[in-house]
This record gives sequence, C-alpha cells and structure tokens, in this order.
Amino acid sequence: MAHQRSDDETEPTWGSLCPRDKVLAAFGMTGLGLGVLALGVLVLLLTVLVVAAVSRGLIESDGVGPFIWGAVLCLPCGLLAAVLIHPLRLLLRLSSVTPKAKRGAEMALSAATTFLAAMFVEDFAPGPRVQHPWLPALLATLLVALANVVINHLENRKKEAGSSC
Repeated sequence: MAHQRSDDETEPTWGSLCPRDKVLAAFGMTGLGLGVLALGVLVLLLTVLVVAAVSRGLIESDGVGPFIWGAVLCLPCGLLAAVLIHPLRLLLRLSSVTPKAKRGAEMALSAATTFLAAMFVEDFAPGPRVQHPWLPALLATLLVALANVVINHLENRKKEAGSSC
C-alpha cells in the first residue's frame, strides 16, 4: 500500500535547515564526494596495475609511483582523447546509417577513445618505460570492453529478475 504524504510532512529545503544541519550536510556530501573519488582512483589504479602485471615484459618501472601517476592521469588523458574523438562522434550522429551500424560505430569509437587515452597515459606518466606502447594500450582497451560487457550482462539479469515478480 502506497504511503500518501500529508501537507505537514514536507521535505526540508536547504533554507529551512538550521546552521548546524547545514554544516553536517556539507561535511556529509564532501565525504561522500571524496569517497566516490577515492573509489574511482582505486579502480583506475587496479586497472593500471593489472595492465602492468600482464605486460610486465613491456613495462619497466622503478617502483609503484609511476603507476599511481598513471591512475591519476587516466581522467585528464581520457578527457583529451574524448575531445579528439568527439568530431567523429558528431559526424556519426549526423549520418544516416542504420541504428545497428551506428551502435557498432559508437562502440568502435569508444574503444578508440580508450586506446588513445591509454597511449596518452603511457606517454605522459613520469617514470615507466614502455617498449611497445600499443600492446598495453590494447590490453587496457580490452579490459574496459570486458568490464562493459559484464556490467551490461549484470544489468540485464537485474532487469529480468525485477520483471519476473
């Protein structure tokens, strides 16, 4: 049975909060934002470490520091790659190809963006020496594509489980 809200049970607004509650809310949101940011950097660091471990013959480093730099540089390098690929995405959206072809081309552009971002990280990160940079970049692209496939599969299973009730 759905609960109906009476007129006295309104959601508090920012203006209706006392200063103490505003400070607590600000600290809570800041903590939440920093936690999400830390989790994102941790996932990126794990991805960089997995790529480095699998490509250990191709990537040489003096310590863990360059890999931390690589994880930190993933976001700016990804943004740079996305900016460079964006004109192709615009052309694709303006084209009159079939939806299935558009979806395939969009997936290819996404892989190209990931590959280019990984190449930028390898080039801009201070410290690591990479012999054949395209191989670890290709591995990173495949890992991201695999993660997307797993996430889509789990979302579809969740939707199917929710619709069977």
